[in-house]
Amino acid sequence: MRLTVTLALLIFITGIVNAFCEDPSVAQSSSDSSADLKAIQAAGQAFIKAFNHRDADAIATMWDEDGDYIDETGTVYSGREAIKSEFERYFHNSYGRKVQVHAKSIRFIQPDVVLIDGTSEVDPPPPGKPVMGRFSAIRVKKDGKWLLTSVRESAVEVPSNYEHLKHLEWMLGEWVDKDESSSIYTSAIWSKNKNFIIRKFKVNLNGRIVLSGSQRVGWDPIRKQIKSWTFDSDGGVAEGYWSQKGNQWIVRKSSVLQDGRHASATNIYTIINDDSFLWESKNRIVGQEHEPDIEQVKVVRLPPAIAP
Repeated sequence: MRLTVTLALLIFITGIVNAFCEDPSVAQSSSDSSADLKAIQAAGQAFIKAFNHRDADAIATMWDEDGDYIDETGTVYSGREAIKSEFERYFHNSYGRKVQVHAKSIRFIQPDVVLIDGTSEVDPPPPGKPVMGRFSAIRVKKDGKWLLTSVRESAVEVPSNYEHLKHLEWMLGEWVDKDESSSIYTSAIWSKNKNFIIRKFKVNLNGRIVLSGSQRVGWDPIRKQIKSWTFDSDGGVAEGYWSQKGNQWIVRKSSVLQDGRHASATNIYTIINDDSFLWESKNRIVGQEHEPDIEQVKVVRLPPAIAP
């Protein structure tokens, strides 16, 4: 079960009423179907409740007895038991990704059959090239209930700088460097469509945050090089160009401080393994003054939060 559209089942029904009113392609049937739309929305809310409680049994009962789900790889899950098993597997391996879903069209094929087409995306995105999910879902009305009877999904690649940035995936996650009196926390996630890596940092000294900020790491198509833009809470702005040499990433950074002074430095990340790296800063100049180098410090990955 891929996250792109499997998770879409969680919320796409909740947007039906608004989409039905806003999208001309779905408004044509609205005059005769408001009661059914409310019932479909209620079915979606019940799905959300079951999903949030990781209740695969309840979810399975929301499918028609012989309903099916086909993911973008062509894998078919037929019948409630197979669908239940797949949701159990997903819940066991999931770590709380969020999904955005956009219903593009809603059509009543018959008074008791509705077809919903749309797109979906998840945050944080799954590994690999970014894709947008496309789905088609059919609900049928049986004994007053709108049951899922068929769900089909496909994946479409979207424009992205992922191929240029994928070698920096090692920095995704949460990191810390600390001693008895100070700590530096850093987090990194992909932006939408993996066009940037978004990093945030905060520096704690004796229990007080003394500096924080954010950084976007992207691709400069003119220089054909990885580039970063950093903004800190003191009003400083920095740009850096990244290059790789073996297990090191070298960032040549230039800054403008809040008071207008220029600064520069060469920061070096040396990868130890998947869960640790060394960071140091050399050739540091602020205004006209040369500043001491910052010696290597070890930064370690924080363990991922475990979903309840």
